[in-house]
Amino acid sequence: MAILTAGACLLTTSCQQVGPDAAGFDPAAAAFRDAISAPPPGYSGPVFELSHDYPAQKPDCEAPWLKRNVSFTDPNADWNQWRDYIGDIVDYVWKGQDPNLPDQIGWQSKVGSETRWFHVPWMAYDGERGREFAHGLTNELSTAESTFRNGGRGSGKHTLVGATKQDGVDPLFETWSVGMYNPCGAWSIGQAIAKNGVPQMTKDASDRDLVNGMPFAPGTVVIKILNTTADASSVPFLKGSTSWTADAHVQESAVKYSQCERKVRKVHLVQMDIAVVDPRSPTRWVYSTLVYDGNLPGKTVRSRMVPLGVQFGSDPQTYPAVAREDSKPLWQSIHAPVGVPEHYGCEGRLAGAVDQANSSCVSCHMAAYAAPVGTVGKPGQNIPNPFGLPSPGLCLAADAGNKTYFSNYKYPDKYPDGKYDSALPLDSSLQLQVAFNEYATALNPPAKPACPPAGK
Repeated sequence: MAILTAGACLLTTSCQQVGPDAAGFDPAAAAFRDAISAPPPGYSGPVFELSHDYPAQKPDCEAPWLKRNVSFTDPNADWNQWRDYIGDIVDYVWKGQDPNLPDQIGWQSKVGSETRWFHVPWMAYDGERGREFAHGLTNELSTAESTFRNGGRGSGKHTLVGATKQDGVDPLFETWSVGMYNPCGAWSIGQAIAKNGVPQMTKDASDRDLVNGMPFAPGTVVIKILNTTADASSVPFLKGSTSWTADAHVQESAVKYSQCERKVRKVHLVQMDIAVVDPRSPTRWVYSTLVYDGNLPGKTVRSRMVPLGVQFGSDPQTYPAVAREDSKPLWQSIHAPVGVPEHYGCEGRLAGAVDQANSSCVSCHMAAYAAPVGTVGKPGQNIPNPFGLPSPGLCLAADAGNKTYFSNYKYPDKYPDGKYDSALPLDSSLQLQVAFNEYATALNPPAKPACPPAGK
């Protein structure tokens, strides 16, 4: 494929819009499309529009939580010391949103006359998991019913050994999610990927290639709204949750979904992830996860969303980053009191209801790196794997891989194990990792893709 027109801009910071190349590839059209496909004829539900008018000038964003007196060094801190910090962020996130998030309204990018939330480009290219047309949701890993019901852990396409089954099977439910950045974070997104859809690079003082616009500035807020195809009949604590339209995969059985074929169905809010940049943190980031609990007495969906806790580091002093005999208690993951079944990651590190059981919020996101621009990223080969490691694997035994994965580092550090020194740090943005990889995939399309990409 001829890519010289687009590729000529790779190491600049001021590329102009480019059109299709000789082979018909238009990076801008692929990057900024709203969804994989348009709604079918006769459809009358909500229709997603990508919010990508990123700020041209670096904005100042209100961030009252940064003024809160919280400690990033106190090993005995508890949730009461962090409650107001997280409360400030939650209030900021929900400002101007309908507290019940009805289907036709969904999550609003604009609040009043202000564009408050922005999306990452290139996430409507992947034919298997890319954005659907109703709410801009992308597909993540599925979750077993036993995970929800038993308070145990099991996620992705893996289930718990010996877990209780219903009607002889342990059903899997798909997760469909949408992530957004506030204006401070969106400025960096717009610098990292230009209007022509091409990732942008710059050089540091040592002539090292870095992504333009990085790191994200203090005041940056990232949110992700996670929805499940499970409902209250299968997962009782989902009663009263949202009922959003989603163009999700066709369900073929209790445990099998079509890889490519989609059909309109309903999904329900189960989790909301929030993350902010705080320079005081040993990773520069603070994460919290809210889960839905329909058993709470609140009158709105928002009032029934409760935080599981806060995390600002990977607790490198705790098993399996160190041996059991050397392990010290967690203190960079702080739990909040909750009434829903236990939903945490490795050894109690923070993770949500439909997240990877063997990881944690910070550990997973800090491993967000991209391969050099135009090169397809292959986790465990040319970029770190945010979601797991080779045998014995995360959370199973203390080894060098776990020590690296659960270490603390910050932008622009290279990944600590020294294996991926050419990988580009993305300051915890797994969405940007997807975007860079989709751009590379578009330039280097596989001969037989699992599902046709958008526009094919």
